Amino acid sequence: MATAAFSDEVSGDSLECSICCYTFKNPKVLPCLHTFCEHCLREWVQKNDGDTFLCPICRQPVPLPQDGVEGLKDNVFLARLVKAVTEHHKIRQGKDVLLCTSCDEGKPATSRCSECAEFLCESCESAHRLVRATKGHTLFTFEELKTGKYDKVFRARTAPPCSKHSGEILKLYCRTCETPICNECALFEHRDSQHDFARIEEVAAEKRETILALTPQCQARMQFFCETEGVQKRLKEQLQLNAEGARQNVQKTVQTLIALVKEEGERLLTCVDTEEKSRRKQIDAGIEAAQISLASAKSTCEFAETLAREGGDYEVVSFSQDMTSRLNDLTKPPADTVDFELANITVDYSVMEHKLTTNSPKSAQYSLPTPMERELCSLLKCALQNRTSSRTGLPDLKPSGPRVSGNVSRKVHGK
Repeated sequence: MATAAFSDEVSGDSLECSICCYTFKNPKVLPCLHTFCEHCLREWVQKNDGDTFLCPICRQPVPLPQDGVEGLKDNVFLARLVKAVTEHHKIRQGKDVLLCTSCDEGKPATSRCSECAEFLCESCESAHRLVRATKGHTLFTFEELKTGKYDKVFRARTAPPCSKHSGEILKLYCRTCETPICNECALFEHRDSQHDFARIEEVAAEKRETILALTPQCQARMQFFCETEGVQKRLKEQLQLNAEGARQNVQKTVQTLIALVKEEGERLLTCVDTEEKSRRKQIDAGIEAAQISLASAKSTCEFAETLAREGGDYEVVSFSQDMTSRLNDLTKPPADTVDFELANITVDYSVMEHKLTTNSPKSAQYSLPTPMERELCSLLKCALQNRTSSRTGLPDLKPSGPRVSGNVSRKVHGK
């Protein structure tokens, strides 16, 4: 069975920035171990104000160094991996010319040194084989590398040079300071007895063992998070169902109340119409009586004025007694007064209030079904039980007491 090529094993999402979706360029790693291109992070940070910003993936707050994004830690591992994969791809494809990295003459490279990770032209290759410091190095031609048999040379990592001492390689690790150091660092800055340092490959072996020991715990937690995600999605679905049920309940209750109010409204309108009709008859009777009295008074006054002006002595004397009596009656206060209460209409809502009280909607609760809650709790418990006894830090779940799954029920006023 053929073994996958080195570039095929590590290429893909692991080498792509999740912001720009292109291969990493000058990758910067955050404290949460998520990595992004430097220019992508710079644009991301510009959208945030303050001394911190949120990781684009996990949203954890990240302190911004004084010199900005540039001060964030370089992901040297991914940068070298991208470089190695890119070089391996170019050699296997043979489309791009790789230049010699050992000289400045710009000549095309013909081989690669396994120990130095340098591409060499023919001249530098000859010199590499002669110089005492490098003559024992293993060189591979491009034709040999194209076969894929020597992909391990691309996996090799050379120790970086010390930034404090020129020409020195970081071959040691100070456990006290938790930093790689070179021989010069060990002789001067880390020479007292308080500093505990060892060869970097020994420390790396210990660190690898620790990392690999913690990985299964992380995988167990991943399973728990996977189950939690599934449970949350189930909760979301149930919430949608409950919300839809609540909406239907509200609509039905509102329609019932509207029908009840309309029915009582029609009855009250009928009462108003009846009361208006009765009072209108009384007012019309008063108007008619006033009109009759007005006509009578008018005719009496007109007759009295005509009699006094045009009548003879005998005629005036003959009518004087009746006329005087009639005129005196008209000067007296009227016996009937206007009833102003006839214009008032009272609407009695007591019956409607009683009906609304009697038919008042009760609170409706749409909750997570108990069987489903038990099922979801069981799923999370199983995920917890899959951990070893050393895996701690995840919450305990209990069917009673506060619900781990959350309460998606909401009390709404409905019938």
